[in-house]
Amino acid sequence: MKQHALRTAMTLYQGGTLNLDTAARRAGVSPDRLRRAVDRLGTGAPSPTAETERTPVHAD
Repeated sequence: MKQHALRTAMTLYQGGTLNLDTAARRAGVSPDRLRRAVDRLGTGAPSPTAETERTPVHAD
């Protein structure tokens, strides 16, 4: 279960949904461990200056 939480946190961090500290806390690991895991995958961290356009989501 912890590995699933780590992968989910990594995905949310890389996508810019969560910052490093929040993602690490949700995964139950230190921010350093989460950063190392992201670095090992080679996909990198989100750009701190990246702007994301919000898309409204409507329930059917």
